[in-house]
Amino acid sequence: MYAVWTSPFCLAAAAEGLQVTVPDKRKVALLFQPAVLHCRFSTSSRQPAVVQWKFKSYCQDRVGESLGMSSPRAQSLSKRNLEWDPYLECLDSRRTVRVVASKQGSTVTLGDFYRGREITIVHDADLQIGKLMWGDSGLYYCIITTPDDLEGKNEDSVEVLVLGR
Repeated sequence: MYAVWTSPFCLAAAAEGLQVTVPDKRKVALLFQPAVLHCRFSTSSRQPAVVQWKFKSYCQDRVGESLGMSSPRAQSLSKRNLEWDPYLECLDSRRTVRVVASKQGSTVTLGDFYRGREITIVHDADLQIGKLMWGDSGLYYCIITTPDDLEGKNEDSVEVLVLGR
């Protein structure tokens, strides 16, 4: 009978599976300026990953908050549950959700709403936007899919707030 030695580091990497991280959780950027949203991932898969960036609008208008016009209901709910953010957390059916861009291999495909804009996915999974527009404020999700690494965390998000000059 043979004894098999396995490094604990190899087991930890295999147990984690796919891991996606967006290092910046919030990005404030200026209107008509370029922006790069960073996304990092690790996987044990030898197959090429499919990278997708999705946009989700705010649940409520952030401008209203800054002008003191947020709803009393949202204020009372958020005071009762300090972990809940009424601007970021709601059902997708209550907000706009759309694909910004997808990358498979070296081919980048833009979602219908973003065609004609200077948007691409650079490096492994970073979303590069040429000029930010007013409607670009919201949540951006970096989603990584691999055919043979289905365990772990396959998405992470960053909040983008576009401000005028």
